[in-house]
Amino acid sequence: MTQTPATAAVVQPDGEITLTVDGQIAIINIAREKKLNSFTIPMVEELESHLAVIDDSEDVRVVIVTSAGDRAFSAGADIEAFSRLSATRMWSTWIRRGHALFDKLAGLRQPSIAAIDGNAFGGGLELALACDIRVMAADAKVGLSELGIGTLPGWGGTDRLQRTVGVARAKRMIFTSLMVDAPTALDWGLVTDVTERSEVVAKAREIADQIATRAPIALQMSKQIIDGQSGQGLRLTLEALGSAASSATDDFVEGVSAFRNKRHPEFTGSFDDPASRAALHE
Repeated sequence: MTQTPATAAVVQPDGEITLTVDGQIAIINIAREKKLNSFTIPMVEELESHLAVIDDSEDVRVVIVTSAGDRAFSAGADIEAFSRLSATRMWSTWIRRGHALFDKLAGLRQPSIAAIDGNAFGGGLELALACDIRVMAADAKVGLSELGIGTLPGWGGTDRLQRTVGVARAKRMIFTSLMVDAPTALDWGLVTDVTERSEVVAKAREIADQIATRAPIALQMSKQIIDGQSGQGLRLTLEALGSAASSATDDFVEGVSAFRNKRHPEFTGSFDDPASRAALHE
């Protein structure tokens, strides 16, 4: 499904989750086709590593998450992998790390797009829900099917799904393991775009290219504000924006200078003066 552009610089290509960077677009590809792109602990670790690279990048402006093959976007967690864990290890390793991983994806500075070019069940849908925008194949289905095997969504699905489609529809999907088709997903706001399977990645790239033309700092702040207003990390959003604003003042420059020179600061309440900012780095 995913073809790496000829100009792409491949970053950390080993393993079953790969990362390529093509200009300002990062492409994460889940490449475990024979197992329906289901997740194992090593794959969780690979994705953690890739997200750290993206988060640290000053060049990447948009992220696309896609998958290999034409059978599934992701079937979620590998049942064989987690069913062998004890209850304690299930909690300490599988659930907690999965939560942290998808929170990291959702909390990236850069907007992310899930290219759902096949069925997405369980953790596969939870992965897509952690992205900001979702493009879905017209013949695909999505759902949280965990109750069918005696467990429940464990990687943020109960929270993100109800915030996306509403409480009643989330309950309908989770309680009955309802598999939602593309027209319904679009109608419910679960996805933003539906297109033919062969065009899903291209559509995601089209949207990514549009986003990449926007002013990057304003774009990233917009994402954080929208997420904060919707209840996702409001405290952290306020702290981050407040810290960013205060660091753009002359008082910040004065405070750092006074600290360095072991004197009392003289604050003025004025905003950033290029001359004083330059002096900070002398």
